[in-house]
Amino acid sequence: MIPTGRLVWLAVPPLVLAIASFWAQPLLVPTVAIDVVVVLVAAVDLLLARGALEAERHVGEVQAVGRVFDVRLVLRNPGRRTLHLRLTDDAPGEATGLPLTLVLHGGKEAEAVYKLRVDRRGEHAFGPVSARWTSPLGLWERQRRLAVESPLRVYPSFQQLRTYGMQARDDERRLPVRVRRRPGGENEFERLRPYVPGDVYRHIDWRATARRGDFVTREFGQESNQNLVLMLDCGRMMSARSGNLTAFDRALDAAMMLGQTALRHGDRVGLIAFDREIRAWLAPHGGARSGTRLIRGTYDLFPSLHEPDYALAFRHLAQHVRRRSLVVLITSVVDEPNAEMAKQLVKGLASRHLPLCVWLRDPDVEALLEAPSVAPEDPYVRAAAAEVVTWREASLAALRRRGALVVDAAPDRLTPALLGQYLEVKARRLL
Repeated sequence: MIPTGRLVWLAVPPLVLAIASFWAQPLLVPTVAIDVVVVLVAAVDLLLARGALEAERHVGEVQAVGRVFDVRLVLRNPGRRTLHLRLTDDAPGEATGLPLTLVLHGGKEAEAVYKLRVDRRGEHAFGPVSARWTSPLGLWERQRRLAVESPLRVYPSFQQLRTYGMQARDDERRLPVRVRRRPGGENEFERLRPYVPGDVYRHIDWRATARRGDFVTREFGQESNQNLVLMLDCGRMMSARSGNLTAFDRALDAAMMLGQTALRHGDRVGLIAFDREIRAWLAPHGGARSGTRLIRGTYDLFPSLHEPDYALAFRHLAQHVRRRSLVVLITSVVDEPNAEMAKQLVKGLASRHLPLCVWLRDPDVEALLEAPSVAPEDPYVRAAAAEVVTWREASLAALRRRGALVVDAAPDRLTPALLGQYLEVKARRLL
């Protein structure tokens, strides 16, 4: 129970009389009488402030990061007295519309709605609902915390996935007609169509040409049902921030978009997330539901402060994936030991699979190359940054010599670069 300002003001006159009674003894008896009356009134009002209250929270268990959604609170008053409520909720994100005011009559129920936005994906939980109401005379406020369990799963932005999906389709349409038409094997016949300048002559169907009196060529569909395995580094270097997001967040968004694009092309998609242990493993699967499976399997993954164990991840891959696959390793390497380990593992991987190494750039290091010299030590800082960039380019060149494809992109440009490389692999029939 919390005393209100009204109770404080009610106690002021007895206090004044009590102070005055030190100089005027006849005021002592009226002062005591008034004190007794005030205490009795406050006590009766305190007893009448009791009330029962029940609460429920209704919210969709699955939401998208950054999207505003409604949270509905339903309050029930099993007692007889009308309650004038002030409500607040322990929400996991940025709430709009709290605190709420509500008049709840005896034996009735009412609802209140506020807006919530969560800017961090993963598993979240609401805290209790806190409600306050005043006593009949307004001398007290009673507060109750009502425990209401409401799990909340926040997934990556679906709107971003749709936007990049449209971009990927546009990128595919911009491929040369001949390449886009024949990305698959020559035994995957799809249909006959009129000849277009630039078509391969050996694909002309001469029987159909003789029947129609015009050149007709055979069109081959894209090879599908191939394996794509995404390997996500969840280690220490992936916790570096690029803007408001970590490098891992950027990598996860790019991986999800690549997986969605590969599924749309009829391929099978799997995923390994690792640091010093395997954090997530999804075996390669195809089909429309596999996109949701990818999102549900990774929405609560975050980078740790451990060093990644590349050998563990590749051993896991060798044990569980026998079929030739496009293996996409998304990582950030800044030291020689990890770089050398990645080179050796890629060399062994290339004998069975097609490796695609994605090394995220460090925007802070590259910004040092362009920074003007102000302090005396700035030229030395720029020279050190240039040495790091040179070492990185040499390491990537070594990966290419070992048979790996390489994507070298800043975190904020990773998704289009990765999609473009995947479309090129399909167009050139490298897998």
